[in-house]
Amino acid sequence: MIAPNAWRGERELALPGAATVLVAASLDHIARLMAETKSETLEGLQEALRARKPETLRNALAILVGEEKAASLWPHVNGATGLTRVYASISGAVSGLTPAEEDEAKKAQAESERELQAMALGLLARAIGQSSASPSESG
Repeated sequence: MIAPNAWRGERELALPGAATVLVAASLDHIARLMAETKSETLEGLQEALRARKPETLRNALAILVGEEKAASLWPHVNGATGLTRVYASISGAVSGLTPAEEDEAKKAQAESERELQAMALGLLARAIGQSSASPSESG
């Protein structure tokens, strides 16, 4: 088993029938991935990866682990689950966050979205309440 540096920029990629591979992303790798996906920002790069297009993920994998290793791994990428495993390892390596930090960021984002939804519902309820108030006798 490979000992990944879960601290920053490395993730394990385990696919059925293939040896586990360490996927590492240096700043040079990230720059090459951005050029490959024609992304101008890290958010754009993550968005391109999140689409899970096989060609994009295959090319990204080749950038991060080398063409030869990517070619030997790719036949083991089966269906949506395989693409998601490749995506998760590449995205995690690019993020530079530890798995625990990724979980915390996802939780914080979900909480923020819940707060925004609650605020929007409150505003909507207030607006509906104001519009259904009885009109004045003169109006």
